[in-house]
Amino acid sequence: MELKKLSLFRECFGQVEGETQKLDNAPLSQLNAQSLKYETKVPQLEYMCLMMENIVLTKKLQGNVYAGFQKFSRTKNVLDRFQAMAEYSNVHIFGENDAAMDPSDGIHYIELPKNSELMREWFLIIDSPVFKSMMVAYDMEGFGVHEVEEGRKFKGVKTSNPQVIAHATKLLTPHIGFSLIG
Repeated sequence: MELKKLSLFRECFGQVEGETQKLDNAPLSQLNAQSLKYETKVPQLEYMCLMMENIVLTKKLQGNVYAGFQKFSRTKNVLDRFQAMAEYSNVHIFGENDAAMDPSDGIHYIELPKNSELMREWFLIIDSPVFKSMMVAYDMEGFGVHEVEEGRKFKGVKTSNPQVIAHATKLLTPHIGFSLIG
């Protein structure tokens, strides 16, 4: 599928069972669920990603990490964590090329084409032989709508279903310029 037309949200949302839940005041146990459809805001997405990132870092997982932050500039606050993950895994970050990134930092940056579907999506996929997890969320409002960006609303899924994760990685893999491990 052409990168400009690729939407992980559209491709994967229907593959996860269950009703969509509002997570704005959800307990941490709900955010840690293995499978979940949700509507929420930035802080809950950050928490879900942090837990997934911590698994890679603490277990020193080898495999592939795919992340989409909509824009490269949005990676600045977590870039050190992704550089640390790159010591063990292949790390691929997709985004709008709106900030200079260091091509020698061990991360593979994939620039999204102008008006790409993925520019409206935030995702993190961990694909290793011993742990698989994915969070993908569609930005329902876009940037600049809220005075505080944490108020942005997203709809998405979180899953550890190997078939859904394999489908997502199969869609992303053709857009990465080298062979993958794992």
